[in-house]
Amino acid sequence: MNNPLKTQAGKTSGNHIVKIDSRKRIELGAITDVVSFDESSVVLGSSLGVISIEGEDLHILKMNVDSGEIVIEGKINALMYIDKAPKKSGLFKKK
Repeated sequence: MNNPLKTQAGKTSGNHIVKIDSRKRIELGAITDVVSFDESSVVLGSSLGVISIEGEDLHILKMNVDSGEIVIEGKINALMYIDKAPKKSGLFKKK
């Protein structure tokens, strides 16, 4: 089954943007995949990793397949980026 948000090379055109308006509407760009969605959570693949949006009464209003833009409305409680692979360096790295 083909994913409608992926282009021929598996990438979307456009810039990676995140715009949140009064915690009621979120617009994102450079989305490559809609992993899952329901009224309390939307999980998206992007050019910078996986994005998880949590909230209440979430609805996908608009999705532009060509540019990878998506608009979601509802009460937005959290937006998290999940890196593709955990980083091995940092202040609290085990030795």
